[in-house]
Amino acid sequence: MKRKKIEEFDDAFEDGVFAFPPSPSEPKVKIKALGEYCKHKGVLPTDLSKEEMSQFLDEE
Repeated sequence: MKRKKIEEFDDAFEDGVFAFPPSPSEPKVKIKALGEYCKHKGVLPTDLSKEEMSQFLDEE
């Protein structure tokens, strides 16, 4: 029963994307650059200092 509901939910999104819109008051995060940086450094985003993280925030 659970599996059927999960499959129905997944099938409702043709492109496979399910996301909530970001809050307009929050800065945008440059996800691709953040991911590449973390992979290169061998760390998780939660391990970054505020200074390191700030380079990936677009606070327009």
